[in-house]
Amino acid sequence: MNFDSLREELKAHYWFKTIDLSENFYLKTTKKLDALYREEMTVYEMKLLQYKVISEDFEPILFLNSPFYYETGTMFAHCDGAGTFHGHKHAGDWTYHKNQHLFKEQDEKLWSYRTAQKENYFYLICGPYNDTKQHFAFNYRPVLSKGLKGIYEEAKERLKTCKTQEEKRFINGVMQGMYALKCMAEKFSRKAEEMLLTAKIGVQENLRLIADTARRIPWEKPQTFYEALNTYAFLRKAIGSLEGIGVNSFGRMDLDLYPFYERDVNSGRLTKEEAYRLICQFLITWDMHYDHDMKMEYYADHELENTYVLGGCDENGNPVYNDLTKLFLQAARIEKIIYPKIKCRFGINSPKEYLDEINKSVISGNSSLLFQNDESTIAALLKAGRTLEEARDYVLHGCWGLQCHGLEKFDGGNYVNMLKCFEYSLHNLTEKMDAVGMQFDVIDGAESFEEVYKITLNNIKTLFEERIRITKNGGNIWNKVDVLPIFSSTLSDCIEKAKDYTEKGARYNDEQFMCFGFPNIIDSLLAIKQLCFDTKKYTLKEMLEVVRNNWEGRELMRIEAMRCNGWGDGSEESCVLAERFNRDLYTLVDGLEGSYGGKVHLSYLTYTEVVWWGKQLLATPDGRKNGDYLSQGLTPSRLKKISAVSDVLKSFSVLDKTLIQGGSVVNIILPSNKITLDTCYGFLKAVAKTAVQTLQLNCVTKEQLLDAQKHPEKYPDLIVRVTGFSAKFTALSKTWQEEVLTRNFYD
Repeated sequence: MNFDSLREELKAHYWFKTIDLSENFYLKTTKKLDALYREEMTVYEMKLLQYKVISEDFEPILFLNSPFYYETGTMFAHCDGAGTFHGHKHAGDWTYHKNQHLFKEQDEKLWSYRTAQKENYFYLICGPYNDTKQHFAFNYRPVLSKGLKGIYEEAKERLKTCKTQEEKRFINGVMQGMYALKCMAEKFSRKAEEMLLTAKIGVQENLRLIADTARRIPWEKPQTFYEALNTYAFLRKAIGSLEGIGVNSFGRMDLDLYPFYERDVNSGRLTKEEAYRLICQFLITWDMHYDHDMKMEYYADHELENTYVLGGCDENGNPVYNDLTKLFLQAARIEKIIYPKIKCRFGINSPKEYLDEINKSVISGNSSLLFQNDESTIAALLKAGRTLEEARDYVLHGCWGLQCHGLEKFDGGNYVNMLKCFEYSLHNLTEKMDAVGMQFDVIDGAESFEEVYKITLNNIKTLFEERIRITKNGGNIWNKVDVLPIFSSTLSDCIEKAKDYTEKGARYNDEQFMCFGFPNIIDSLLAIKQLCFDTKKYTLKEMLEVVRNNWEGRELMRIEAMRCNGWGDGSEESCVLAERFNRDLYTLVDGLEGSYGGKVHLSYLTYTEVVWWGKQLLATPDGRKNGDYLSQGLTPSRLKKISAVSDVLKSFSVLDKTLIQGGSVVNIILPSNKITLDTCYGFLKAVAKTAVQTLQLNCVTKEQLLDAQKHPEKYPDLIVRVTGFSAKFTALSKTWQEEVLTRNFYD
């Protein structure tokens, strides 16, 4: 199938027009909103005014070669709805922008500590105290099953039993939000009718389809595969435009869309080939939002925060692999789709045909998907208190965000930098401690490894407790700054409780600590243990002096440190320490009450901080120098030249997978010249038996990558998994190419 016309039409819009369009709409709309604003307005009144003005004033954009209606023209192409994304504001951020000063003004001292701690890289928050703008996995299922109208009527019925003014405001917000979405869809219908008056014969079919469908869907529930697919497209852009949050997951598309597909095919209304064409058009729609060859230089240049999940199991534990699973994978592979990002769930019982279909892309040098191990993930979610059915129905969003479908929303990008307090202890940075409001014990003078370990753990405990104190005390006024009635409308229990998500209306109100630095800390502790206490080749004082001097003049000692046992090498010593450290970290977070009143879950996830935070971190005892790269998630350090991937899997087999309840990630590079579909299948089956959760797999050789650096024209479609996203290797900056090249390449 040829989609050149569609690609060219989308390219002309998204690559060249969206900045001016969105900025003009932002200036015009916020001026109008500001004129209508009154000081006495409640946050709900402000949000409903925002809904009304945006839904009335936006101008629908339709593409002649596309059957889908969705583009509102209110946001920059890279924006998923999050306000001020990549520095570009949009009108959906108005309520939040007007009130965000409250976060700072409620407690100036708290804000100053939060600012100092964030600026000194102790943690990352995608917002003031909470992740207020990104990583929202909207639950599409209620819209697919009963339409916006069904949600409106459910809210209307709940309004009759509301007891407080706040409950009434929320329920009214849901109703008005559904109505605003209805008005937006109807505007697309009128736009299509208007365009039909002058449209050429070749493009009239799409316009007629849109004119007929948009006046009904998604106010009425979708009946066909096309209507359901367009519901995803429309809501992603419309909710982002109105709510000002990043709606960045389509959920479990092969599972949720299959009834529509099956019904259409069985009735003769749709052929498999027609479904495939629609899927290709849908995926191309999002993939053409940016230039794949754009040079990646900064924090998130190639990040569009757009995902969907395939495979896994259903609520009864049966593997999910159907026609749609295969069609989505084939479309993504053949059309070379990078966005939306595919999250492929797999487990012990996954069919070989399914795993082969996934692996076809990866072994051919197209690592644009992610593998998620059901066995370890579901076990961890059960330990976290989810039911078996809830755990089996988990979704992934953003980069690796893990949550049960439609039941909760975790703060994404919630990285807690264990390496930073480790640095303060190692380098005796006592003069900086007052400024960040935390006191860490230094390890100078420790007389045993046990003492070093306990000091390290106690310092991490100090960081964890301070992180919770800051976010818990600062973030509880989110519902005074902004509310999210549309997002909350399909989140389980919010309508039943008549409470917005920002008011803790969701079924679960837990959070995750995405801990950063596990591999580097394990390797550093083992170097100290083996060189200073086991062999006594160096004193601890000597080791600290050399590390504080960035290993200058002590290269032999540095090599010895790098040759010590380390995480991922499969040795008994590293496995025992890693298992202990993982369990101790779980105990620390398990004893905390989260910012939202729920539990705190342990996870090991890291984004491009492996470079940016690494540049800010002083040398560590594992042989790492000032500013060097760090390890991502649970990925073994690049300083440990581990040749056998079996050693890595052996290391993961010792971790208690039930304790890592917020997710973890590991990067693995296997040689493309030795990998077949059968060996890749066997590898994934072995992975499924370990504590590995999120696997970022590249199949490539170092020689190929080096050649791609010299001759990029020979590798136009070599796609690598970089971190929470994939990109063309030739589009990466020199820094990021080197980051990939310095990783472990396993046999």
